[in-house]
Amino acid sequence: MSAIARVADFWDHHTAAWLDGEDQLPAELVPWFASYQGRGAGSVTREAFAEPYGGDIRGSPRFVILGLNPGAATPDFQARNGIFAEAIRRAGSYSAWAASHAYLGDDWTRAHGRNRYGEARLRFARAWLKEPNLPARDLLILELYPWHSTQVTAPIVPCGPIVEKFIWRPLADLSAELIFAFGKPWLGVCKLLGLRELRRWDPGGDDFIVASRAGVLFELPSHQRVVIVWQSGYAGPPGPDDTERLRRLLR
Repeated sequence: MSAIARVADFWDHHTAAWLDGEDQLPAELVPWFASYQGRGAGSVTREAFAEPYGGDIRGSPRFVILGLNPGAATPDFQARNGIFAEAIRRAGSYSAWAASHAYLGDDWTRAHGRNRYGEARLRFARAWLKEPNLPARDLLILELYPWHSTQVTAPIVPCGPIVEKFIWRPLADLSAELIFAFGKPWLGVCKLLGLRELRRWDPGGDDFIVASRAGVLFELPSHQRVVIVWQSGYAGPPGPDDTERLRRLLR
């Protein structure tokens, strides 16, 4: 069985158990859960199901983005009796539900408006691939920390074996040669794992239009490349002009 299939199976089993009322974390997840200690608005809740990824992980996703965490919990959707919890039950598994990026769908939009997080990342994927009609399921978003908090108020520092098992090894099964990460915390993760730095673009230079934007390119053991991009006060993808600059920088 491939690494990505094992991860999909793991989260399907864990989510099904949580939906059935089992609240104890599996031993494998205990150090991951403890790797972030946010307080106040950054406090983590387990009253919403964990969301380690969005997209068709069992299919053939063509574009991969690494996120930080799934954001604020919305109990009417993510609690055990929430709308999305029921949708997972109907779909038969977390992986089947996640394939469609439900936050871009009608149920969420009617209740909470457009999901800017998902829309921005899908827009970036379409712009990068130059495919304006790229299906959402072809975009895979993997989270550095899969539990919900309103804000990220402390460092997220998962141990190396967690990242290796749940993120890097599964990515090696995919055809994507270039993987994008938005948010500076990924820089620390890549350094922690001793990934080889290939290139760096420091803030304040002429590389990007946004003066505070910076980036670092790393190589994975699979020889895939991870490009981390961030700017002051923002952990999302760049706009159209800096997207094209980034494309030129990566040639």
